[in-house]
Amino acid sequence: MRLATMTNLFRDQRGLDTHIGYIESMRRCKAAGFDTLDLNMCAMFPGKTEFNREDWRAQADKIREEAEKLGIVFSQSHPPYRPSKFPHFKTKEEEDYFDEITRRSIIISGMLGVKWAVMHPVTACENAEYSLEEDIASNHEVFASVIELAAKENVGIAFENMADRDNKRRFGATVSELKSLVDSFGDAKMGVCWDIGHGNRMYMDSVRPIKEMGEYIKALHVDDNHGGNDEHLVPFLGSINWEGVMKALKEIGYEGDFVYEIKLNDYMPDALKDSAAKFAAEIGRYLVSMC
Repeated sequence: MRLATMTNLFRDQRGLDTHIGYIESMRRCKAAGFDTLDLNMCAMFPGKTEFNREDWRAQADKIREEAEKLGIVFSQSHPPYRPSKFPHFKTKEEEDYFDEITRRSIIISGMLGVKWAVMHPVTACENAEYSLEEDIASNHEVFASVIELAAKENVGIAFENMADRDNKRRFGATVSELKSLVDSFGDAKMGVCWDIGHGNRMYMDSVRPIKEMGEYIKALHVDDNHGGNDEHLVPFLGSINWEGVMKALKEIGYEGDFVYEIKLNDYMPDALKDSAAKFAAEIGRYLVSMC
């Protein structure tokens, strides 16, 4: 298991509505101790990445070349995610735009050698709420073309476990729902990204669902919280039983990477970002050593 982090560890700038680019983020992640990365492309939706430009393929080539120079591997990616409810877009133009950036994100994932692209499942709400059949049918409608493209690009699709919020259920928040969704596609290049923080919000015991999910888990989002809000804390700053989590991952034979999805640097002054990232890497190495 390799320690990894999302590229957005160095994305946001305190007090500014602009983002640090991928290449600078990669260099700083490498300097902090991360050789493996998750290419976070969620900021494509508000149009704040290099991949929103017309020359997005050339931008991906530059990132690939820089990764080779730095000795960095991209093992996961996080394409832009749809609003959780389905249907959800206000206009056809908005939906077409989202479909285009999703298509780009999958192609870019393939160009950079990503093994697993993580997608958020959607929740059906037009014909029936809390219906497994409706939810699975909606996800097939949304993701059929994405999965077909991903197969051509040699990228696996991992559905992320969700967490209920605002007193509303979200499909994919439970082990049984995710297993049913993955099984419904009958594709070996599909699996689950287990978000440990989401699991802590949904389950009183964050270890048990990992064991129940077992070999379905192909990717991880690693972060801590206190069981309520999605805080995206560094491990050991929340209430998660990390010793138990690491033991469970070892028991199920998890073969992927240990990928941070933390907000440590989101509001940090730039002068403190690098030392904060090194602190996070030290904690990550401690945890990975347990496996």
